[in-house]
Amino acid sequence: MSEEVRVGTRCITFHVTVLEPPIDIAEFRVDVPIYVTTCETIGNYEKGIIPAHVQKDFAKKVDHAVRVFADTLEASFKEGEGNVEKH
Repeated sequence: MSEEVRVGTRCITFHVTVLEPPIDIAEFRVDVPIYVTTCETIGNYEKGIIPAHVQKDFAKKVDHAVRVFADTLEASFKEGEGNVEKH
């Protein structure tokens, strides 16, 4: 029976950039867990390659993280507009 074992993570960074003039206004990171299947082995060769992969629902998790970030960014802009009007 093979199962997935988490062997590490990778971080993906997204940047939000205003185009005119090009300025980064925000960024967020998504940690990506990396897994291997336990049935993979390298034998007694002391080195080798074992294919690693992300979970099958990874795209959904990234989509959710992007939506939460976009909602938060939009709310902060709206809050900032309100503050400008008060001053």
